[in-house]
Amino acid sequence: MVHRKELQQLLAELKLKKTSQRALIWKALLDSKGHPSVEEIRDKLLKEGHRIGLATIYRTLKILLQSGFIRQSKIEGMARYEPLIKQPNHLHFICNICRSTVEFPSRRIENLIRQVTDEYEFDERYSGYVIFGICKACFRQQRKLEAFNEQQRLETTVVRDALELTLAIERRGYTFYTNASQKTKSSSGRRMFQRLAAEESDHLRRLQQEHRSLLEKNQWLKREPARLPLSRKIVEEIFPQKELLKIEVKDETSDIDALNIAMNLERRSHQFFKDFADHIADTNGRKVFMDFAKDEESHLKALVAEYKTLVGS
Repeated sequence: MVHRKELQQLLAELKLKKTSQRALIWKALLDSKGHPSVEEIRDKLLKEGHRIGLATIYRTLKILLQSGFIRQSKIEGMARYEPLIKQPNHLHFICNICRSTVEFPSRRIENLIRQVTDEYEFDERYSGYVIFGICKACFRQQRKLEAFNEQQRLETTVVRDALELTLAIERRGYTFYTNASQKTKSSSGRRMFQRLAAEESDHLRRLQQEHRSLLEKNQWLKREPARLPLSRKIVEEIFPQKELLKIEVKDETSDIDALNIAMNLERRSHQFFKDFADHIADTNGRKVFMDFAKDEESHLKALVAEYKTLVGS
């Protein structure tokens, strides 16, 4: 590296005054590990107790630059400086994420630049060689984040699939209770089926709102393929259309008869969700179906309690 004595020699050759400020600016450049800007050189000098104005720093840098003592590089639109004497030309690797800068010194690059500039008789003043990318640490962190995001994506998709399956089941239950309320002539039976249909309708609305919110929050779900084996066949296992049609709802079907029918359907629904959850490997998906099973179990208990009350009365 160039010492203070050589700087003094340069100033003498240029017939410029040898000032302590110029020596301090040169020393700040030599001591710097990176590529300081004018402002960073000023701040470094201030910390050391030297108050030197920006204009003085600019003038000194211009002298050093024209004499070939330093190189100016434009990094992300900002001029930065570094000592050049006895230092090979090098690349700057700048991480797009953490913005860290790594130098890659290379005599081969230095020789190539000198060869080309000599060939074209071009007097180089400054040059910048910057490669933007991702450093090793950020790359590893990004891979971890991608794996985490993929797991979140899977879990969110499973929730969507579970909601869509449950919506299909609830629609079928709502349709059955609505049709049943129209078949019976018994006023108590009709009111019971209407109430059951209203409960299914309320549950259906809550699930639809949850489904809409999920899609609004995660627009990509609209294009994501299903992760659960959803099909009409699964819905048929819970509420088979043919079996529903075979359930006898007669003119004289009472409220107790209606409760009996509802309890059988709720038992089937509860058991299906519980069994289905046991076969799902995804933890989040299993929890979703277990929650559905608990909801159905709670509804079933309420129906059983009501049935006992009616039978007892």
